[in-house]
Amino acid sequence: MNKKGSPLQQKAILGLVFVLVVCYTVYHMTSLFGTELSTFAAGVTTETTVLHENGYIFRDETVLTSHYTGLVSYEAESGRKVGQGQTLATVYAEGGYLEKEQLRYLDHRIEILEESYGSGLSTLDMGEVKEDVSESYGTIVKILASGDVGGLSYEADRFLVLLNQMNGLSLGDDDQGLQTWNQLSALREELLQNSGGSQTYAAEQSGYFYSEADGYESYFTLQAAEELTGDSFYQLITREPEAISEGTYGKISYSSEWILVLPIDLADQKYFEAGQTYSGTFEKNNQTELPLTLEKIIEAPEHGSALLLFKTDRLPDQFSFDRCQNVRLEVAQISGIYVPKNVAERREGFRGVYVLRGSVVYFRYIDVVYEGSDYYLVKEGIEDDGERTYLKVNDQIILNGKNLFDGRIMD
Repeated sequence: MNKKGSPLQQKAILGLVFVLVVCYTVYHMTSLFGTELSTFAAGVTTETTVLHENGYIFRDETVLTSHYTGLVSYEAESGRKVGQGQTLATVYAEGGYLEKEQLRYLDHRIEILEESYGSGLSTLDMGEVKEDVSESYGTIVKILASGDVGGLSYEADRFLVLLNQMNGLSLGDDDQGLQTWNQLSALREELLQNSGGSQTYAAEQSGYFYSEADGYESYFTLQAAEELTGDSFYQLITREPEAISEGTYGKISYSSEWILVLPIDLADQKYFEAGQTYSGTFEKNNQTELPLTLEKIIEAPEHGSALLLFKTDRLPDQFSFDRCQNVRLEVAQISGIYVPKNVAERREGFRGVYVLRGSVVYFRYIDVVYEGSDYYLVKEGIEDDGERTYLKVNDQIILNGKNLFDGRIMD
């Protein structure tokens, strides 16, 4: 049998091969010169490592009690420093839950009105007030969108004060606000007059007064913090609070010093060093940011954690000393040139990217210092070593393109 086929068949096969070669050549010529390249200028990005942990506050606090258990009329503002002999509160003999809630409501409304109109409207500028209203509204929207409503109450009160001021300026006077203030004050006075006998209390020495107690005052002391071990800490934070006496009307701290104990995973201990100061943001405390000095690290391997003991004497305005609260710590930052992962290629075992200078393609090596989910941060400022040329800031990184190679000229 003739296995070579006829001359006609051979010519047909050769023709088909020729057509395939032409198509292959045209395809690759098109891919070489027909692709419109996209590029972007290489720039530096900073990646921040953030820890979110629940911290516990330790202070020396003295609980203040009265033999009366009714309504409490506060003369000193909670969270403020008071002097020796300064009046703190008057405690009444009578007044149940409903009366106490009514007094809280009246006090809150009166406080809003005093902030709104207390200094008079003549000193205010309508334009500035409108800007403040817009800013406060935006803050409230952001708080609601984030789902973290820790600072919502404070911002809502501020927004209401600003609206009152804007309304008063629009009307040209503050008579309406003052009239409401007088009416609420009269209701408050009537409520107190119907609450029986009373006793007024003053500060025995200067300190920081707070109108509420939580039952942990005798547990979370400065001495307890200094003597903490892993076991004693975890026993302490699961302990039930002491019963609060019905006659308790507040507490006072005679020192501005307090300690924050923050439990972290053992793996995160590498970010911390005793004696260093870190910036902590108390997220549900109006996002208050405080410098915190790390006094010591208590390792608790049996609990898989380490305890960071921070000491500070900062007492910011409107700061709430809730016993347990979330703290955000920025513990490390790393910077580098941003490179999308999908444009990085390997050459001779090293990563790199293609860049465009003028109309010429070049390969630039990269040294990865951080890897994200879909990007790298690469070291900047690396000197070329004669064999390799490295990516520099402002190089035009090619985002697309096929059949790229070093030295290719793009039309």
